[in-house]
Amino acid sequence: MIDKIIRRIEFLSKIGAYLSAFLLSTIVVLIFINIADRALFNSSVLVTDEYSAYLFVGVVMLALAYTLKQDAHIKITLIYSLLKSRDAKYLSAAATAVALFISLIMLYFSIMMSYQSFSLDIRADTVSQTRLYIPQLFIPIGFLLLSLELLALLLKKLR
Repeated sequence: MIDKIIRRIEFLSKIGAYLSAFLLSTIVVLIFINIADRALFNSSVLVTDEYSAYLFVGVVMLALAYTLKQDAHIKITLIYSLLKSRDAKYLSAAATAVALFISLIMLYFSIMMSYQSFSLDIRADTVSQTRLYIPQLFIPIGFLLLSLELLALLLKKLR
C-alpha cells in the first residue's frame, strides 16, 4: 500500500518536471520571438521580460519535487559522515520531517497569497495588467508537489 502511494507521488513529481521543462522551452521560444521581432521589425514584444519571469518561477517551483526525488538538491553531509549509520538514518528522517513541516507552512501561506490576489483582483503594474494569482499559482502547486515528495521520502526512511 505504501509503495503504491510512493509510486503515485513520484509520478506526480515527474509530471512536475515535464511541465517545468515545457515552461523553460516556452521561455526560450518567447525570447527568440522577441529577438526576431527586434531584428526584423525594430519592435518588441512588451511582455517578454514579465512573462519570462513568471514562467521562470514555474520552472523552479515545478522542478523542486523531482529534484528531491533524484537526490539532486545541495546537501551538506559533514555531520552525517561523523555519525554511525543508524544515527545518520535517524537524523536524516528528522531533517526530512522538519523540511516537510516547513514545506507545508509554505504551501499554506502561498495558497493564502494566491487567494488574496484572486479575491482582490490584484494585477501586475505593467502593460499586460496580468492577474497576479495566475502566475502565483505555480508557487503552491510547487510546494504541494514538494510536500508530497518529502512525505514519500519520509515514508521510505521510516521503513
